Amino acid sequence: MSVLNSELLKYVEDNPFNNHIGFELVNEKEDEILLKLWLKEELLNTNKTVHGGVHASMLDTVHSIVLRSIYQSPVAAMNLDVHYFSSAHSGHLFAKAKILQQGYKLATIEAEIVDDHQQLIAKGTGIYRIIRKA
Repeated sequence: MSVLNSELLKYVEDNPFNNHIGFELVNEKEDEILLKLWLKEELLNTNKTVHGGVHASMLDTVHSIVLRSIYQSPVAAMNLDVHYFSSAHSGHLFAKAKILQQGYKLATIEAEIVDDHQQLIAKGTGIYRIIRKA
C-alpha cells in the first residue's frame, strides 16, 4: 500500500461530508491508512449508540481512501455489505482496510471498525469501480 500523499490528504480534508462527520486520517504505520472518528452526540441514534449509517459511511470512506491511494484515481462503490457486531457510544472508532482483489476495472476490499479497546464494532466488504481517466 502506498504512503499517504498530499493529494490524498487534500481529498480527505477538503471533503465536506468527511468534515461534517468528523473523519480524520491518522498514520500509525507508514504503509497503513487508519481512519479515526471521535463519537460526538450528533452521531448517536435514539438508543444512544452510534447510528448504523455512520458505520457504513466510515467503511465506505476508508475503502475509498485505500483504493485511491493504490490506483491514484477516483473510485465508486458498486456494493457495500456491512456487518454489525457491537455497539459504541463514546470514545473513538478506528477503521482500516485491506484489498482482497485488484482488477483493472473493479476491486474488492474489506475493512474493520474497532473502538478504543480494540473491540470489533463492524466489518464491511465492498466492490468498487475504478474510474480511469481517459
